[in-house]
Amino acid sequence: MVGNPGLGDQIIARELLIQTLLGDAALVGGIYTMGYDECLVLTNDLWKRQAGGVPQHCFLLATAVQPGRAPEIEDEEVILLRVIGAAALPAEAELVHVRAEAMREMVTARGAEGAVGAPAILDVLTRNEIQFSAIKAKVLGTFFETAVNGVPILAFGSDVETFYSSSRYKVYKPFGASLARIASYPESTDAEELARQGGGPAPRRLRVGTVRYSSTNRRRRMHAGGEHDTAVPVRVNVQDFIALKTAVFGMTRLGKSNSMKTLATAIAQYAAEAGQAIGQLLFDPTGEYASINVQDRTALSAIGNEFVTIFRYGATGDEPGVRPLSSNFFSDETMEVTWQIITAHLRQWTGTAYIDSFLAADVIGPETLEENPSAYNRARRRRAALFAALMRAGFEPPEDLSITIVASAEVLEAINQGLDEGLQFRAAGRGQLRLTRDTLRRFWDKAAREHADGHLPDGWFDEQLDAIVKMYTGAVGAGYRRLEPLRVYHSLARADDYAEEVLNELIAGKIVIVDLSLGSETVGRFCSERIINHIVRDAAARFASGQDLHQIQIYIEEAHKLFNREKRDVPEEADPYVMLAKEAAKFRIGLTYATQEVSSVDPLILSNTSNWVVTHLNNHNEVKELSKYYDFEDFADLTLKAEDVGFARIKTRSGRYIIPLQIDLFAEARIVEARTACLRAAGARR
Repeated sequence: MVGNPGLGDQIIARELLIQTLLGDAALVGGIYTMGYDECLVLTNDLWKRQAGGVPQHCFLLATAVQPGRAPEIEDEEVILLRVIGAAALPAEAELVHVRAEAMREMVTARGAEGAVGAPAILDVLTRNEIQFSAIKAKVLGTFFETAVNGVPILAFGSDVETFYSSSRYKVYKPFGASLARIASYPESTDAEELARQGGGPAPRRLRVGTVRYSSTNRRRRMHAGGEHDTAVPVRVNVQDFIALKTAVFGMTRLGKSNSMKTLATAIAQYAAEAGQAIGQLLFDPTGEYASINVQDRTALSAIGNEFVTIFRYGATGDEPGVRPLSSNFFSDETMEVTWQIITAHLRQWTGTAYIDSFLAADVIGPETLEENPSAYNRARRRRAALFAALMRAGFEPPEDLSITIVASAEVLEAINQGLDEGLQFRAAGRGQLRLTRDTLRRFWDKAAREHADGHLPDGWFDEQLDAIVKMYTGAVGAGYRRLEPLRVYHSLARADDYAEEVLNELIAGKIVIVDLSLGSETVGRFCSERIINHIVRDAAARFASGQDLHQIQIYIEEAHKLFNREKRDVPEEADPYVMLAKEAAKFRIGLTYATQEVSSVDPLILSNTSNWVVTHLNNHNEVKELSKYYDFEDFADLTLKAEDVGFARIKTRSGRYIIPLQIDLFAEARIVEARTACLRAAGARR
């Protein structure tokens, strides 16, 4: 067709969805060699300049459709391309010769100084001859129109069905609304359109950033807000990240935490708007999720303590929304947890005789006296001695601390020897001796002395009790002083198991931040594993019994330490993270893991990862491993070279191709949106 399109053409063109891809697009050339996987595009400097430049990895559109015109049915499609790099023209050798000759003549004719001051290096005819160049582009797929119950939607196929003479295809660079539609495809899936037609909600999409092709973004900024703006929003389907695995790869301080905070906020907002309870668990080794930091001037906790619960070492329970992560070391109900924390801490000194003996002691024992009276009573004595050691190490005991042990008349006679009448210990029936906050240490001080002097009956002080009392008295090595660093993990405000409370908060649909910034790495790792174990065991039990599964999202940093290849053969029950990685999808547990070491993550986990966010990696081996997945090989050089904070490549489950983008900085506006949605949902439930 020639001339201006008629009214009929204009009406038909406006109704075609593929025309929306060409509405904001600039001609950059035409295809002169076409294939199923790649093509070569002929362009020239003028067209590239008018289009605002054609950077590497730029999206291009190849089509026989003319913008604003009604196409033939055979031509109602647009092929999506990505620029791979420069290519040689068929007559490239001649062009190079012309360019070199023109440069030589210009320099020799005018001299060095004349060449510098010349308004143009080449004459008009020569410039027109050599300005043509070629671009090598990868074929990503084909946009075409389809329908769901008669409603047209834009569809995409990841290949081309056929191709014709390359001279039919003109190539355009999209920008503005056209590029935004490509970057955020699909705006609606078939299932979402069916749901919408059935009265369901409109599709929800989250803005995560803006399109960015290169590290050097001078022209991107220059054209921002103008005719050729490519800094358009990139929106993703939030549902892609729920109950699925998401990988966030990149070096430290290049946007991994920013990405995870953005996702957590978006999922909280989505859950509120959709009326779902989706709990989210974030382990916070540096306090950047729980506390306002310098980088983004806000924190996830700002959504509000009604919707966010922080578990922190040293918390007293008085601060709204902040619960003690610690255990009550003097509580019988959590004694198993207390002993595991102590064991995790002291394990670094294993090989030291008195530490090994202390750790070998059984302070748990049978649950009831009836199971094994002797073992029960011995465990109670050891536990009472442990409580005394904790008190000496500076642990604050509860006011109503009370523990009952069995002490025969012979034992009490030896211990009471030399004590004033008012300070002597008296047992109730069957030798039941009740020790309190005020008498516990006094009892073990005297018992230790009498044991050392050989005055106590044989067998009452077994080897395990002796090991604990030596820790209490400090008679060997550092003794009770080894326990002092554990005070941060003790809280009288905690009466039950924190792992159970974390799970309950997640079931309620809250964001739970486990703040590990105040504890040691050893105990922090133990705490994290306890929580993960508890969540996975609960999910496994519900799955086995056919109960509905809770929707939970878990975020993990430094994933290379947890999902590495060496753990491939570790039994699931021996490592909670192995079980989590293998069973997360089955249990409807979403897992977002971040690391800078792609190669260390088990390939089985990588192969089952649905969403990928990749920033800068500085290692060729890591980039090589990443290049095995999707089309990340196309971005290998950029991933190695571009160290810009937040400059990433993203591939989502419903996204059909990789999008290069600048991730938005996590900011207060996201917090406000999420909190508003949560408040609205809470109000609707009342």
